[in-house]
Amino acid sequence: MTSLAPAPRPAPSTYDGAFSVFLPGHPFSRAELHAMTVDGVLRRELLDAHVHASRPSTDELRAAVLGRVIPGNLQRRGVLGRLGAAWFYRCAPEPSPLPVLVDKTARTTASVPPGIVLHQTRFSPDDVLTRQGIMLTSPRRTALDLALHVPGPAGDAALLALLGSRRLRCSPEQLRHALETLPKTPGRRAALTRVRKLTRALSTGAEG
Repeated sequence: MTSLAPAPRPAPSTYDGAFSVFLPGHPFSRAELHAMTVDGVLRRELLDAHVHASRPSTDELRAAVLGRVIPGNLQRRGVLGRLGAAWFYRCAPEPSPLPVLVDKTARTTASVPPGIVLHQTRFSPDDVLTRQGIMLTSPRRTALDLALHVPGPAGDAALLALLGSRRLRCSPEQLRHALETLPKTPGRRAALTRVRKLTRALSTGAEG
């Protein structure tokens, strides 16, 4: 990965009325949101954001929710990554906290609300995509970050889902190549060993 700041960001996504995303105090209180969730009228989608329970969890809906929970100034500088990107790709459950990546070369004084954590990193030109106005890491970069930075069962499960998805086009071979060609990076060898193990699990599952 070369040191390159992400391309200029589009304007933050704005709620256009296509989806109703409710936050505590806008317009319902936290207690009212909880009561409507218990009654099956709403469901909590991410952090404190609630949506109508009947709405399918599409890319458009998830982008609308992200546009409400991530502040506008952070949307311009930050990129949804790691388990947050895996959640958007439907390869992981809702992460807590929600990881947002910022380029090491970009100065940021953005305040971080509760439920969001910032990680500094570097991006190459193909690392960042835009989905419904939201910036997030590509499937391949997401898998690379998971292999390096998200240990344990949650990271393994998300990696298996990413690598096993034909829709996302992120193969184990591509991930191994990305790890093998990285410059000296802490945890690279352990990540390679982990990916090889998960690849064998995928192959065994496919044969079964």
